[in-house]
Amino acid sequence: MVKNLITIIIIMGLITIVAMNVLGNEKETTKTAETAKKTETAATNDKEDTTYQVEYVAPDFKLKTLEGETVRLSDYVGKKVILNFWATWCPPCKEEVPHMQKIYEEYKNQGVEILAVNVTNKDKGEEAAAQFVKEHGLTFEVLLDEEGFAGSTYQVLSLPTTYMIDTKGNMIDIIEGPMNEALMKELINKAE
Repeated sequence: MVKNLITIIIIMGLITIVAMNVLGNEKETTKTAETAKKTETAATNDKEDTTYQVEYVAPDFKLKTLEGETVRLSDYVGKKVILNFWATWCPPCKEEVPHMQKIYEEYKNQGVEILAVNVTNKDKGEEAAAQFVKEHGLTFEVLLDEEGFAGSTYQVLSLPTTYMIDTKGNMIDIIEGPMNEALMKELINKAE
């Protein structure tokens, strides 16, 4: 009961922060909309983007790694972070992990981090996650969301769901469904 109350309070606080940011930027948005009407570009003819473009501070969380260490998302400010929510039973998750591993190997020394959050509370447990990581030879950071707090905070409804976070800790894109290497490279290049 107390945990549920704390979770509700935290979620309400996050909603309040987002609402304040939206209301504070309303005047600027109006000016930007007027400018956009005056200067239309050929970009409207581009193909439809399948990602959701957002820009606000990514909510912080604290989770345990498979090695038992505790990390916070805020520990990675200064790096580009691909934050991926997944489960061992999820076929699209299995489809994208080889791509994630290749991208991690290519970009790990260039300020890019992959945080793969196992939705442990909806999966088969820590041992299943560890076995999955071993079978797929994953070397990027795997975190365990044992109580479902991170998944709830990020409103993860389907798996896999990925959030691209820039070096300032701002969430800039949300991708629902599996990613390939080309999409991940595009996201990395868009992040500052």
